[in-house]
Amino acid sequence: MRLNFGKYRLYFAPRKLTYFALFAFLVYFLGCLPTVLFSSPNSTILLSKDGRLMNARIASDGQWRFPEMDSTPIKFNEAIIAFEDHDFYAHTGVSFRAIGRAVISNLEAKKVVSGGSTITMQIARMARNSERTFYNKFVEAIWAFRMEFRYSKKELLTIYASHAPFGGNVVGLEAASWRYYGLPPHDLSWAQVSTLAVLPNAPGLVHPGKNRSILLEKRNKVLTTLYAHKKIDAITYELSLEEPLIGAPKTLPSLAPHLLSNAIANGRKGQRITTTLDDSKQEKLTQLLRRHQRNLNQNYIHNAAMLVIDVKTNQVVSYIGNSAIENSHQKYVDIVRAPRSSGSILKPFLFAALTQEGMIHNNQLIPDVPMNFDHFSPKNYDERNEGAVKAGDALAKSLNVPAVYLLQQYGIDKFLHKLRSIGQTHVSKSAQHYGLSLILGGAESSLWDVANAYSGMAKTLNFYNKENKYNSNTWKDAEVFRSQKMGHENGSQGENESRAVKTRTTSKFDAASIYETFQALLSVNRPHMEASWEQYSSSSKIAWKTGTSYGNRDAWAIGCTPDYVVAVWVGNATGEGRPGIIGTTAAGPIMFDAFSYLTTQRSWFIPPYDELVKMSICKESGHRNTVNCTKIDTIQVHQMALRGPSCNFHEVFLTDSKEQFRYHQGCAQDSKLKTVSRFVLPPLQAYFYKNAHSNYKVIPSFHPECEGIAEEKTFTIIYPEHNSKMIGTLDLDGISKGIIFEASHPDNSVTLFWHIDNQYLGETKGHHSIKYLPVEGQHLLTVMDELGNQKKILFTILED
Repeated sequence: MRLNFGKYRLYFAPRKLTYFALFAFLVYFLGCLPTVLFSSPNSTILLSKDGRLMNARIASDGQWRFPEMDSTPIKFNEAIIAFEDHDFYAHTGVSFRAIGRAVISNLEAKKVVSGGSTITMQIARMARNSERTFYNKFVEAIWAFRMEFRYSKKELLTIYASHAPFGGNVVGLEAASWRYYGLPPHDLSWAQVSTLAVLPNAPGLVHPGKNRSILLEKRNKVLTTLYAHKKIDAITYELSLEEPLIGAPKTLPSLAPHLLSNAIANGRKGQRITTTLDDSKQEKLTQLLRRHQRNLNQNYIHNAAMLVIDVKTNQVVSYIGNSAIENSHQKYVDIVRAPRSSGSILKPFLFAALTQEGMIHNNQLIPDVPMNFDHFSPKNYDERNEGAVKAGDALAKSLNVPAVYLLQQYGIDKFLHKLRSIGQTHVSKSAQHYGLSLILGGAESSLWDVANAYSGMAKTLNFYNKENKYNSNTWKDAEVFRSQKMGHENGSQGENESRAVKTRTTSKFDAASIYETFQALLSVNRPHMEASWEQYSSSSKIAWKTGTSYGNRDAWAIGCTPDYVVAVWVGNATGEGRPGIIGTTAAGPIMFDAFSYLTTQRSWFIPPYDELVKMSICKESGHRNTVNCTKIDTIQVHQMALRGPSCNFHEVFLTDSKEQFRYHQGCAQDSKLKTVSRFVLPPLQAYFYKNAHSNYKVIPSFHPECEGIAEEKTFTIIYPEHNSKMIGTLDLDGISKGIIFEASHPDNSVTLFWHIDNQYLGETKGHHSIKYLPVEGQHLLTVMDELGNQKKILFTILED
């Protein structure tokens, strides 16, 4: 044989030509299949931990095409084989029996009614996306033969089920199962799989208003074949014939849309994403949040979010990114991940840090008086001061002044380092930037970061009680994606996170400090309930904390038990503040309703006895008792508390039997005098403390007959005079100049504390003058020195 190629001529003997053709065909046969059969984009689907569909996002080409399944239900395999390819398990890609039957059927009908393609050949046609011609049939036969060598029969059925068209824009069995029946493929009945088995061959039959009789006939034919081949029994066959056909396509579940968006943003587009979510809990808690949202809407509060972590498994069981259902209310914003002003939600972390270093314990008194920190004067939420308060009560009541005082004692830089070590990724600025307002909401955090930090504390207690030791894993973020850790999947931040979790737990919070913190948080009053709520046996123990940001923009509520951490945020995604955005009343009830649904037992954390010690304290001050303490108590505290200061809040003096006067040795002639030790607070603390504690007794004054006593130093208010009347003056620009108050004290080292109408104005030392911006009307000026002496005068500001 001779072939001409211009001036070149090739000569082949017939046998060599045959060998060449066989070689060429072998090369084509071995390489005809692409590495990836199907390259069309997939939908992104989110599954619960049990494989239930939570959410799906349509593919970029507008098709509902789920990622390829791992396996195909046996029912569907039997139905598709009964309808499409009786010899599927016998042939090697091409069924000559099927081709013969097709030829006879076509001749009898005098038109093409059957193509004789096997399931494997149909896979080839779908992969090539080719028209039905004899040439394409031949190529598909070669591909089918080759696929039989690459894939098992089980794999071929799965490939077919994943890529077959099921009418409209539905591709693949899984998408069809959810779109038409609202069920996963493995839950379909025999009638349902028989209906779906018909559709790839004639996708147009799925239209609910057309061809119903044809679809019913084809479905029943499949059922009859299954019955004839003894795949189903007579009862199943009869019942299946009575089942209704497909109705209109169903809306796919949308239980965790924000988590799906988070996954797509982190490179998971077009994937099958298995999560740790519990679909039942997700659905119930979503309904719960929406019920509360209807009430919140009445106050123009349009958004809420919830995160629930199973402490024992370290898995997120519910992730509700936003309760809004309207675009106008920013329903697409994932608030679980959004940084928001932290309010008071970070206070327990400061409390635990101080406890771990022995600087405080729950029963220890700390000051709660008006304070000024370099032009920063914090106020409690109710603008009241108690003078002195137990540290645990200060945390339970979320008092701002004691919190700022404690942060100053601990150090801002030091606390920032602690916050970052427990995963507060949004606390990224310097100590100078935040200042002491850091503890009052000056920094931002997210529901994700806060919930994981509280979960880390709960896990530390659980792990300690079980193993009596720590593990760095207790401070890892909760798992929410099975195959990939959610959060910092990309970039150096994720690498830093990975390194951070290797730090020993003791560099964060140990079990004893966490336990004391949680014990204090048990005392937080529940919303709409009296303080005696803990007396009811039906109430589960929950350590919880609320937070409200400045301007009522963010309401937080975080609760912890040995089983769950529930974190709730309420507010407006736009940042608009509303009077009703308060942690206790807006977020708290949602959190407790969630716990009511979740909690199955009322156990509490076992105390970490190895880290707790008994300490004898003064019952009145909470400090380690001394010989002057008259009321003693023994409590369990963190072992570092033994290094704390001793009580110096008692003063010993001579007095009469009725304790009306003080005496000194020079005038103590009466044998009935006795020595008394009394609990005494510093003057400014005592001033506020006695108003909140009616049983507090001040030290009596000296008896008039006790001459020779060291003279008590008194002071004088120089300006204004008692009952004086003044007019406030203005600058040229109309701004008030203010009024300068003055006082004189014989001891230059003594501090004076100034109050207007029982509101703290400031303090002075040395030169005692202080500026007051006048307010029209009558006012009471109270000045107190640190020795407990005080003077009061009335003055009036007249209208200019």
